Amino acid sequence: MSNEENGIKDKLEQIDNKLERIKSDTHNVNRILTISNSTIIVQELRKIITGSKIRAAILHLTREEIGAGDLAKAIGIDHHNLPKYMKPFLGNRGYISAMQRGRERFFQRSELVDLVGFESILEFKNLIESWQKDSHR
Repeated sequence: MSNEENGIKDKLEQIDNKLERIKSDTHNVNRILTISNSTIIVQELRKIITGSKIRAAILHLTREEIGAGDLAKAIGIDHHNLPKYMKPFLGNRGYISAMQRGRERFFQRSELVDLVGFESILEFKNLIESWQKDSHR
């Protein structure tokens, strides 16, 4: 490997290290902001979910990245109806991120949802359990 290639490799490693530090710092700031705003976040989630088992299930199922078709199938709705359930979670609120890969769309919930303990909040936990019972009939 030439000196020039070694220099480029070193620069790339430095950039990668800086990006990892920025990512870590951003993660820590998000954690602090979430903790200080957790009541507001939970209130917003209550407004979005409004007692809907399907919307609670969407947040539950998007803990890991999932394709739109798989998500619609898992919650038991026609894929054409998925956008109406997803809309309140997307955009400026950022509770769920949408990623496009080719012709398929994927969703994954924000870390904010994890940090407020979504599944451990009794009303959401009950909605998820109720949805699970209904979907296994």
